[in-house]
Amino acid sequence: MVPVDHVARCTSLAAVAPLPNATQSVLHVVANPLPTFNNLLSSLADYGFLTRQCEYLVWRRELEKHVMEVQDNALFPLLHFVLDDLPTSTKAPELNDSNTAALLQGHEDDCPSTVSEELMGLYLAWLVGANFLPSPSSPAPSRSLPVLAKGSVIKAAGRSGI
Repeated sequence: MVPVDHVARCTSLAAVAPLPNATQSVLHVVANPLPTFNNLLSSLADYGFLTRQCEYLVWRRELEKHVMEVQDNALFPLLHFVLDDLPTSTKAPELNDSNTAALLQGHEDDCPSTVSEELMGLYLAWLVGANFLPSPSSPAPSRSLPVLAKGSVIKAAGRSGI
């Protein structure tokens, strides 16, 4: 998972200032440092969403039950991914981002290449605005969700809005 701004910067630079032998170069876009699910999901509690950690099999059973009952869930088409033993059956490829690092040399600025706690808050605020998530319900969150731009329209594919 990488911020879209970082992907856009890499894509733009590859188009306007490509590496020598660009047609033979692969540009892997990788978060640095790599995020972990525990770090990403701990943001939920920080922003006031009531969550609890549980074993994978318990989580899978609850997710399957919810998605099958509701069926108006963006995860419905992806349910088959988690019905197997996802932690042991998933193999992430080894990515080499040395070409991307070379492309970005001299273009590093304040655009992060990994998802920070603040950026996760922005993502969560959008998910609440799109009705993918309910509003946080913790009485005293350690962080408040950021306010999205006034007048912005939030639309999401795969959601009926009911």
